[in-house]
Amino acid sequence: MDQDLLAAARQAEERLIEAEHAAEIARAEYHRVVRRLHLSGASLRELAAALHLSHQRVHQIVESAGGARRWGRHGRQPPDLSCSFCGRPQRKTRRLIVGPGVYICEKCVEIAEAVISSRQPAETALGALQPVPEGATRQRCSFCGKHRRQVTGLATTLGNPAGKFAGDAAICAACLGLCKEIHAEQLA
Repeated sequence: MDQDLLAAARQAEERLIEAEHAAEIARAEYHRVVRRLHLSGASLRELAAALHLSHQRVHQIVESAGGARRWGRHGRQPPDLSCSFCGRPQRKTRRLIVGPGVYICEKCVEIAEAVISSRQPAETALGALQPVPEGATRQRCSFCGKHRRQVTGLATTLGNPAGKFAGDAAICAACLGLCKEIHAEQLA
């Protein structure tokens, strides 16, 4: 097998993963902004005309971003988010860090760091948090999308029902570092 072509394929795959992740984030932000426009008083038809979209598409975007009503009105509450690694609800954590469809609390940040550094599994309320071996090719970080071979360490829930990717949630060492920085800023 040509090693140069293999290296080029891996680099192209990394760029593709980063582009897909950036597109997912941009799509979510676009949907939130369209919803905020609607909540500020613009009708769906006005938005459709201004954005050159169909009325139906604007309606789908608004609904996917949280609906046409403000949270908390008419008895409707924001969704009850919970940690994808242990299941703790947001109201019982100091800070829940949000990724694309995945969440982690401050306690699980510490547990995941210990799992990666010790390479030993640890228990959470939802089950075991385990290190991902270096040879694992398909497992990726739920936060940044990088594969195991692209990161220095990765911890996964393996079968956690609250996770995003085929029932699993995973976080890499780099994303754990970012989570710690976010927690430190909140405490300062």
